Amino acid sequence: MTVADAGIPLVETTRGGRVESVHHGAVAVVDSTGHCLWSAGNPQVITFPRSSLKPLQALAFAQRGGVERFGFGSEELAVMAGSHGGEPMHIERVQGILARIGAPPEALMCGAQSPLNATAAADLQTSGTKPSALHNNCSGKHAGMLALCALLGAPFENYINPEHPAQQAIRRCVVDLLELTEDQLFVGIDGCSAPALALPLDRMAYAFALFGSPSAAPESHRAAIASISSAMQKHPELVAASSGRIDTELMRLDRGLVAKSGAEGYFCVGHQSGAGLALKLIDGDAAARARNLAVAMAVRRAGWIDDTDLAGPLSAFGPILPIHNLAGRRTGEVRPATALA
Repeated sequence: MTVADAGIPLVETTRGGRVESVHHGAVAVVDSTGHCLWSAGNPQVITFPRSSLKPLQALAFAQRGGVERFGFGSEELAVMAGSHGGEPMHIERVQGILARIGAPPEALMCGAQSPLNATAAADLQTSGTKPSALHNNCSGKHAGMLALCALLGAPFENYINPEHPAQQAIRRCVVDLLELTEDQLFVGIDGCSAPALALPLDRMAYAFALFGSPSAAPESHRAAIASISSAMQKHPELVAASSGRIDTELMRLDRGLVAKSGAEGYFCVGHQSGAGLALKLIDGDAAARARNLAVAMAVRRAGWIDDTDLAGPLSAFGPILPIHNLAGRRTGEVRPATALA
């Protein structure tokens, strides 16, 4: 089955009371033994988790004792696993990581990007400062990869090459944790130029089941998973932004959730019960109107949040989002399809 055939309707948009567009996708909810608890669409579809993979990409560094070696705390670990908004608190943590390992900002190979956070972007423009690689939402991940280089005694140069020792270590760690073989892991290039890995949706759900309940993880990975999971839950604002991002808001609920967004309509959530959820919108959600609602409703269907959360802290993400035209008139709504309603 191809990616195009893997989804079922998850989100609808309406106009005049009629469905105008439909976003198809797939969802897998898996427990810490790898058993599928429920799914929508094809739970085994192979696709790129994009930034949802970042907590796993940080594992090789944490597992080898890098946090202790360089004296990092949970804040640095959280930003390594995150897709930050480019706010000052994010830039300071990335700069701190680089300073601790003796790498200049110029070593970052993620490319310059305007901050994802609108306020941070406006402040940068007002100051007359050009965006740099530090402002790239992936600079924390890249700083973590450079830290892995330092830990391995490998060169900083060309650390994004799939054959670089740091990237090989990351792949081996992912393969071992998810019980895959190297030929089951497809390698592409991410938006930040680092290797992007494609793997089955249900394997990502399994990974986040372990991040939700690290005690269920294999012993060799348990301590590293626990440290990354704890860091993300302790500092959700460093994983995403100070406000407005659903992964931040989910982790702020005190429901035992660890969450991480990914580009092209991907999202993963782990729960303290030892279950994990992975979601992929097949069309990539370029308009950014469907994924957050799909995530909120999928997490609600899993029983990890309730209607009180949707009416309160998560109200910006569902269950019904109005659509307005340029004149401010309400023209329709974004709503969950039957599978998530």
